[in-house]
Amino acid sequence: MLTAVAAVPLVASGASGAQDVPAHDRARADALAVRIEALPSASAADDQRLLVEGFAAFIASMDAFDGPRAIRLARGMHAHAGAIWSAFCVEGALRRAAPADVEHGLSLRSFDEADSALVELLAGQALTASDELALTHRRAILAAGFARHGAERAALGRALSAGGIDGAQISGLAALTRGDDAAAARLFGSLLDAGHSPDVLPWPLRGHGIATLELLRGPAAR
Repeated sequence: MLTAVAAVPLVASGASGAQDVPAHDRARADALAVRIEALPSASAADDQRLLVEGFAAFIASMDAFDGPRAIRLARGMHAHAGAIWSAFCVEGALRRAAPADVEHGLSLRSFDEADSALVELLAGQALTASDELALTHRRAILAAGFARHGAERAALGRALSAGGIDGAQISGLAALTRGDDAAAARLFGSLLDAGHSPDVLPWPLRGHGIATLELLRGPAAR
């Protein structure tokens, strides 16, 4: 199974660098999209190889800010695979390629399609706790990128109640941003107290340290 997911920025930007992609790479991506869209519903070894090729082309399109090709490849892969990795591809491509104006009609449709891809997985199959948490975290990131703050807070709340690391970190950063240093210290501190592996600790340590220093300074020093 494909597991890697392209790293994407948080905010919808509408940026496109397709003009910087060599013509033969664009043509190859288009040909792969056509082949993936024609895949039968039953997966086979040849289908998997094609999905691997398609995923590589998807990553290249994302790196080049070629939104239309990334979206087409992601939609084709998800229609065939219906997996978490392919849903993340759809979500990331739609979020990255959406207009920067989050009130724009196209941007709103992009949000609805991306969120639906995640919700369908949450509702449609038995998931492990870690998979469900990953989808919930991604819904929070998606909502934040489209300035859907109510939806973001709801997803973060579900993530926090499930012990989500990203949920605590994102909520802690939000608390720092709004000046609620006590809440930030509690959120980051919860990660320090939870016995997570060392690779998790750098951000909680930084966040807890900043929040604690701000508390020690007090309101008069700000």
